[in-house]
Amino acid sequence: MHGMKRMNKLTSIAAAGLALVGLSTAVEAAPVYCTAVSTTLNYMGIDDSQVDACLLSGVGNIGQAAHNDPFLLNAAGAGWTNISDDFTMAFSQEDGTWSFDASAWSQYANLAIGFKFGTGNHPDEWFVFSVADLVSSGQWAFFNVGGRGGGLSHLVLYGSGERSVPEPGTLGLLGLGLAGIGAAVRRRRRA
Repeated sequence: MHGMKRMNKLTSIAAAGLALVGLSTAVEAAPVYCTAVSTTLNYMGIDDSQVDACLLSGVGNIGQAAHNDPFLLNAAGAGWTNISDDFTMAFSQEDGTWSFDASAWSQYANLAIGFKFGTGNHPDEWFVFSVADLVSSGQWAFFNVGGRGGGLSHLVLYGSGERSVPEPGTLGLLGLGLAGIGAAVRRRRRA
């Protein structure tokens, strides 16, 4: 009798564990939406595994010179720079994909991607998202509430902060440590 109770308890625990595993695998990534005020304006969504947050959206043309770019003018103090000319970018209207050269992550600590749609200045028409660390591609969805135009015109890549690179002395110490471990393993094998 005692063995049967124990077996039932173990079965219950196992079933609960399997249910939790099932729930954790059923959880999907959520979209991060970007709009200035409300969903009565045009808005965008990108999966939260690809972007961290919506930084800003508005009307006008992003990707211009710094003194004309509405994102750079309104994100003052954040240290963003337009780095679009330095890295290859691509997008597709058909399947809603975007990408940029992943080597941008070797130079910048933070990246943001801007999307400019042709909507005849019907708010909102541009959206900028902070990109999740080391992500360089993803999918986008545009919700054209205004009903004008709506095609993606271009992407803009912004960078801020330098990517920290280990000091040569640190790398040298790491190399010496690994060499010492390798020598110790060889000595141990010979003994």
